[in-house]
Amino acid sequence: MKAAVFHAPGRIAPSDSVEQPRAGPGEVVVRVEACGICGSDMHMYRTGAHRELLVRRTGAGEEIPGHEFAGVVTAVGSEAGDYRVGERVVGVGMGGMAQYVPVPVNPFQLVRMPDGVSFDEAATTEPLADGLQMLRLAAIQPGENVVVFGVGIIGLGVLQALRALGIGAGHVIAIDVSASRLAMALAAGASHAVNPADGDALAAVAAICGTRSGYGSPDSPDVAVVIDCAGYLKHMKGPAPLQLALYMLRPSGGRVICFGAYEDKLDIDFMPVIQKQIAILGSNGYAAGELAQALELMASGKVDRRALISHRYPLEQVGQAFETQGGGQAIKVLLHPNAA
Repeated sequence: MKAAVFHAPGRIAPSDSVEQPRAGPGEVVVRVEACGICGSDMHMYRTGAHRELLVRRTGAGEEIPGHEFAGVVTAVGSEAGDYRVGERVVGVGMGGMAQYVPVPVNPFQLVRMPDGVSFDEAATTEPLADGLQMLRLAAIQPGENVVVFGVGIIGLGVLQALRALGIGAGHVIAIDVSASRLAMALAAGASHAVNPADGDALAAVAAICGTRSGYGSPDSPDVAVVIDCAGYLKHMKGPAPLQLALYMLRPSGGRVICFGAYEDKLDIDFMPVIQKQIAILGSNGYAAGELAQALELMASGKVDRRALISHRYPLEQVGQAFETQGGGQAIKVLLHPNAA
C-alpha cells in the first residue's frame, strides 16, 4: 500500500511498497479518506521531537506518522465489538498517513461519524476534542477574561467550542504571530486579536482587560485563564507563551492550561506562580465521550470546521504538505491517502 514514511527531521517521503495491515484482536482496519497534520507532527518534522510517540512502526521498520484521520472500516478483527465493514469512522492512532491503518476499538480511538459530517471535517475531530478537554479543565466562569496562545487548528477549536458551549466568558483574546490566523480567530469567536510582532503583548492584553493589584504581587492584567496551544518552538523569538502567561494572569485565582508541545527545555521565571498562586494544569488528549461530543457539535452546525481546512494534498505530495503546514499561514493541512 501507499504510505508516508518519516526518515529524519525535514525528510518525509511517500512509499508505495508498505505492507497493508491486518485487523488484530480488538482492532479494525480503516481505509483513510483524510488525515490531518498535527502540530506535534510538525515538532517531529522540524527537530525529531517526540518521534517515538508519533509514528506507527511496521514489521519492516517503516515509521508512518499521522493520528487525526477519518475513513471507512474495511476489516474487523475478533473481539472488535459491533463494528461492521463499511461504517464511516473517526480514528485516533498512529499511522494514519497511509491508505490503511489498524485502529484499536475503544472510545478514545474509534468513534462512528454522524450523518452530514464529511471525511475532511471528521479528520479535525481529535483537535476539537482536545479543545473540549482544555475548556473543561479551565472551568471558565461567566465574565472571566481568557487568553488563547496559538490559534492554529487547536486554538481555533478552543475558540469555537467556547462559543458553542455558551460559557459566557468576558474578553477572549487570541495571540499569534500570523495575521491570517488571527483573522480566523476573530471569526471563530475571539473578541480581540494580539500579534506579538506588532508590540508588547503583555501591555496589549492589559489595555484590553485592565489590571488588578494583589498582596505580594505586582499589578497584572485581569486575565483569569490562559490556554497555551503554542508550547515552545525553538525558532520563535521572544519569551515563551508560558512565561508570558505567568506574567499575564491576575494576582490570584489564575489558571494556565498547557497543551502545546515543547521542542526543548526552557528557562523560566517561576516566581509569579508563587506570588499569584497560579494553578498550572497540563492537558493531553481528551476524556471518553469528547470525540463523540466534538462530532455532534459539527453535525449540529454549532461549529464549522470546513473553514479551517486551508490545504489538501494527495499522499504523493506529503513533503510539500508538511512544508505548507509549517509555513505559518496554513490553518489545517489534510492528506488524502486514497485520492485518485
